[in-house]
Amino acid sequence: MVVRAARVAARVTRHTDKVDVAGIVFQLSCPFPKPGFWARNHPGFITRRRPDVTVRIDYEERDGRHGWRSVGDTVADAATVSRRGRNLRVSTGYYRAAVDLPSGRVTVKMAAGFDVAGLMRTLTALWLAERETLLVQAACFGPTESATLACGLPAWAIPSSATAGWFAVRPRADRVDVLATPFLVGDYPPPANGWCATTLALPGGKEPMSAPEALRALLPSIWHADRRRLAVERTLDLATRVVAALHCRELDATDPATEGVAVG
Repeated sequence: MVVRAARVAARVTRHTDKVDVAGIVFQLSCPFPKPGFWARNHPGFITRRRPDVTVRIDYEERDGRHGWRSVGDTVADAATVSRRGRNLRVSTGYYRAAVDLPSGRVTVKMAAGFDVAGLMRTLTALWLAERETLLVQAACFGPTESATLACGLPAWAIPSSATAGWFAVRPRADRVDVLATPFLVGDYPPPANGWCATTLALPGGKEPMSAPEALRALLPSIWHADRRRLAVERTLDLATRVVAALHCRELDATDPATEGVAVG
């Protein structure tokens, strides 16, 4: 009876938290507190502002009926996006989401026990694209008004003072804004207004770096939530604008620890 009462209470009571990601306020609602744990693990992004997007999450037990996909000992996190009427259907190995972009509503069925970080990263990428912004995995360092955005570099090549993880990268006419997200590594407070990037550092070792070379090196660091043709074209356009706005330079990504090691 106690277990049944707890389940009934969970269906009736929904835990609600709001998170501001690069100016987009997501409201997470769930009968269980797990999504709220993720939100409160990033207190710098908690907000009381009115939500732009409401995300209703319900957990389901993992069994053969729901078709959750496993890959070895892991579960597929890369999203498949398709159009269903006015909605997008977003699915991975452990959740299915119906996404209404114009109205800002998302309903999610998620396998029990999973965190919402992967889901929120994909939803963030979808809504950022609507605001001409990319979600990019990088390290950001240097002065906030003339920062370097480094993509695809090994950990040893990144300064210890750098902030790393997934950033919202927004090209402007004369600059590129880099905004912190809850998908950064570590628990440091983000700058109030983010960074203004002037340099894009990419792996290589040759100078100068042409725009096509820079674009090719940048693309693997972008979270492509939606791989439909129009979405890919938008991503390419935004990435091209990022490359055009920044001074692109190659950094030698050869590990110095391997230099001088005899081969043969």
